[in-house]
Amino acid sequence: MRVRWLSHACFEISDGRIVLIDPYFKGNKLAPRYEGKPDIVLLTHEHFDHADTDFLSKVKPRIVVGPPSVRYPGIRVIRVGETLDLDGVKVSALNASHPQSRYSIAYLLEYGGVRLLHLGDTYLDAVKPLGLDVHLAFIPIGGTYTMNIDEAIEALDRIKPRLTIPMHFDTFPEIKADPEEFRRKAEAKGYRVRVLCIGESIEI
Repeated sequence: MRVRWLSHACFEISDGRIVLIDPYFKGNKLAPRYEGKPDIVLLTHEHFDHADTDFLSKVKPRIVVGPPSVRYPGIRVIRVGETLDLDGVKVSALNASHPQSRYSIAYLLEYGGVRLLHLGDTYLDAVKPLGLDVHLAFIPIGGTYTMNIDEAIEALDRIKPRLTIPMHFDTFPEIKADPEEFRRKAEAKGYRVRVLCIGESIEI
């Protein structure tokens, strides 16, 4: 399975099918040129930096999933506590604490034998122990609209993922954060962290 960071909270996950989470390309000077053809797009909430509907209209993914706050033709609505099986990609919606949104969620994916957690935009109060083996977690660290670095470390204590990739930092002035500081603090507590450059991918 290949995981590629496309800036902000956007990741492409490919293993036979291509899953894209929280696309943000229009107006995003940090985003790389994207020429992929996602089969499934998951949106955590309605904000422009997580639900780029102009991008969706251009690439026309086969399946678009999001909470009730997102307005997009043909979207499959998912609510907290619900699970969808999308052609072998199991997607569950978890609670997120993001009062700036009308309805925000996190995603737990089970795909190709790998369990991935994308926390979306959330404060720490919504992060709960899952009692599951999470292979890879995508965790926001920018503060202001999400957890900051120290809160993200506490989130790791609750989730205990095998590997973590920080996200949602430096895109805007109000979410400036140092991912290397997060990595050092997390590794000091025994967690594995990979800080990706924008456009970089890893195999898991």
